Amino acid sequence: MDDESGWNDVLVGGWHAGVRDAVVLRVERATGGRHGQLVRTLADPDGARYAWTESLHALIVAAIRDETGADLDALGSQAAWSCYEQVWDRLALRWGNGGRLCRVPIGAEPDVVRLLEGLPVAAAEAAGADAGTDPPDPLWLRGRLLVDLEGLQQYLAGRDPHDESRITAGLIARACARGR
Repeated sequence: MDDESGWNDVLVGGWHAGVRDAVVLRVERATGGRHGQLVRTLADPDGARYAWTESLHALIVAAIRDETGADLDALGSQAAWSCYEQVWDRLALRWGNGGRLCRVPIGAEPDVVRLLEGLPVAAAEAAGADAGTDPPDPLWLRGRLLVDLEGLQQYLAGRDPHDESRITAGLIARACARGR
């Protein structure tokens, strides 16, 4: 598809590692509180929930537009879409090992899985589990159980301090801290 708007040349001509990294930061900020979903989607885009993959796609396109002014959906060149692929690849590199997610210590996994299963669906998802299954499917990456403690804390922020989910979240955090 030819681009007569000139945006293709602007995007491709001005694209460099600094722009790519600025786009990556926009995506990371936009997925705050959902980094478990980010990790799961980057690790297996075809196996992740379709809505999560589509959401990440939309976030990357929007971040490129916000950072550069170029609308990838309106551009059809492979060169323009290679910028998108560079962002995806950079995110995969940064989050491929789980990023800032908590790595549950070996041996503590059964207890943490049980605790995750006891959380309300929205809290379990905030922790990185796929709650589209029953019981929720915890986030396993390369044989390690990961928990998005930041996402879980954000979910619980502002809730009743006596909410049982807070106690469960504290137990999960303690289990994760034992491995540090």
